[in-house]
Amino acid sequence: MTTSIGADAPAATALTPVAGHPTLPLKRPGLFAATLILTAAAIYFAFLTPSIVSLSIRIFGVDPTGKALGLSTVILIGALISVVMLPLFGSLSDRTRGRFGRRRPWLVGGSLTVLAGAIVVGTASNVAIVAAGWAISQLGFSAVIAAFLALVPDFIPERLRARTSAGIGVVTGLVVLGGIAFASANVADPVTMMVAPAAVAVLFVLGLSMVIAKADVIPADAAALPRYSVREFAGSFFINPLHHPSFAWNWISRLLFGIAMVGLQTYSTYFLTDVTGLSLQDATARYTFVTLITTPVGFVFTVAAGFLSDKMNRRKIFVVGAAVIAAAGILIAALLQSADGFLVAYIVFSIGLAFYLTVDVAIAASVVPDSAQTAKAMAVYQVSTTAPAIVVPLLGVLVLTSAAAYVPFFCILGGIALLSAVTIFFVKVR
Repeated sequence: MTTSIGADAPAATALTPVAGHPTLPLKRPGLFAATLILTAAAIYFAFLTPSIVSLSIRIFGVDPTGKALGLSTVILIGALISVVMLPLFGSLSDRTRGRFGRRRPWLVGGSLTVLAGAIVVGTASNVAIVAAGWAISQLGFSAVIAAFLALVPDFIPERLRARTSAGIGVVTGLVVLGGIAFASANVADPVTMMVAPAAVAVLFVLGLSMVIAKADVIPADAAALPRYSVREFAGSFFINPLHHPSFAWNWISRLLFGIAMVGLQTYSTYFLTDVTGLSLQDATARYTFVTLITTPVGFVFTVAAGFLSDKMNRRKIFVVGAAVIAAAGILIAALLQSADGFLVAYIVFSIGLAFYLTVDVAIAASVVPDSAQTAKAMAVYQVSTTAPAIVVPLLGVLVLTSAAAYVPFFCILGGIALLSAVTIFFVKVR
């Protein structure tokens, strides 16, 4: 059976269940949501730890004089791979047939690829090899995330989506804190620093795959999907914004917010070294301290956002307020430019980040155009979260030519965050 979810989805037909219901309902969706949250923690431990801190440490170790350009180049290459492969893997997952279901082959195969790439990065002797290893990891992450995000509309009912997203937000905060602390403790051991998080992800993905083994079946409406062709390949990267404007506006909002978020997170370590004069070791320790302070703050507001959003059946107001708060945090960092100012800025930013990320995934799942292609839709949505890793390095190379350039750079990021608040008004959800 097919379903069209969202305010501007096509009119329901006799083959369309009620909007907001999962494509493949489970007997105990709450228990599955908990499993999903734990697996998300492992996946993001493997992804966010290098993205936020490990890659910058690794590149500093192999090329300390060219670290900014090296980091920008590595992140850009990985992001380009993600932008291309995420929608492709999403469409392929929707069309996967066989005894192992639609999602499990991509979850397991992708996680093993991530592990292989992490080994390459951990043993690299120059930036080029780091870039090659990160490219391999990004290929694997694209497969994992494309299948993983589809599990939300596949199995989680609307009434649990914001709380599930909140749970993922809470564990993501823990992962960021744990990842930074883990990387800081293993600066002198790059193999462990890079490989251990990927190995943890493999174990949890295998566990999730066993949990969904009986439920990961081919839905009846999947047979109506067109054969995969060159035209379909091109269509993997596109959902018509004229037919589905709410999906498109939410995508744009998430892209803009992502640029602001990635800009702050990517260059935080170098901000602390270049602007405040801390050594790399002290900068990573300071970053760990800042994360230790801001993580509990994020927890409180993440749980509050998920509960209130589901209770009030409201999404939009939380996202708008979140983007404004996050913008304020970024502007504080730009103006104060000190280690203490960075702490204040990150506390404010963390409040906005918690609200935004908690509710935005629930909005994305609600405006999926066609449940027969949930992986494609969620993968296209995920492009809006990976594309910032293309924009930010280019912006960094252009703007961050000296320590003084952090003021205009962060002001630009703050303005972009405010734009994300404006665009969410056009999404037709409450």
